[in-house]
Amino acid sequence: MFTKILLAVTPQIDTQTAPKAAFDLARSRNAEVILFHALPIAQDAWCAFDDPADRDRLLASAEARIAEFFQEDLKDVRHSIRVTTGVAHEQMLKIIHAEGVDLIIMGHHTRPPHRADRMWGVVDTTIRKVCANVFCPVMVVTNPMPAGASIRRIVMATDFSTPSDSALCYAVQMAASFGAHLDIFHVLDVGQVTPNPEYYMQSMEVFIDKALARMHSRYARALDGVDHEFHCWEGLPYVEILKQARWQEADVVIMAQYSSSEDHAKPSVGSTTIQVALSPGCPAILVNYRARTCI
Repeated sequence: MFTKILLAVTPQIDTQTAPKAAFDLARSRNAEVILFHALPIAQDAWCAFDDPADRDRLLASAEARIAEFFQEDLKDVRHSIRVTTGVAHEQMLKIIHAEGVDLIIMGHHTRPPHRADRMWGVVDTTIRKVCANVFCPVMVVTNPMPAGASIRRIVMATDFSTPSDSALCYAVQMAASFGAHLDIFHVLDVGQVTPNPEYYMQSMEVFIDKALARMHSRYARALDGVDHEFHCWEGLPYVEILKQARWQEADVVIMAQYSSSEDHAKPSVGSTTIQVALSPGCPAILVNYRARTCI
């Protein structure tokens, strides 16, 4: 698992948690890392536009700066550097599909971005657009991963949808590959603005027991041989997922990316996956739907 990782790089962050996660994963899995950056039309931090220069010189200059910036980290990591011009997510997708990338790692700004279209911008539109067009998962890293990318506990959030079933299959595969414990978690959504009246007509324990029984019957076969537990309670989904990950001291959260029924060109700030991924906590892996047959 993880043979070729694409890392979106930028110097415009205070802590390089995403690159560290990529390099540690590459070392632990003997994977190759592709460092990617797309130059804009205007000013960019990887190169200077003070003097007129042709496209090739700008690309070479940015590539040299990236190599220098990550010089120490790249000594023992198989890697290549790809600098392009154009729309970031479109150029990234070309490389992802051409190279057979099986994991994308992205971070976000901790300083105000200089461009509205920055992939680590306020609502991470590039992450949304990439997720909508690729089969491989996208890992969003805010806080550091464990040293050496040692993944020992995984929280997988499900809502029993088909995309969640696909993400569950991926979580099982990852837990087996890393020898990790898997916590499958479902939140009974009580509603943020309009409360769900269904949950006020019986004891909440009735609904929790039904959800736990449903998880067991739906996922038991797929989880054979994997150390796991089922969890369920009520609340606001993204809040409870973050709390569960913190309480379980999870190394990573896995969620389905619901892009097929949404306009991926819109930022969708309220999306549960984006709210979890961009909140301080362990890295989140967003899994786009593809047919998986573990269930």
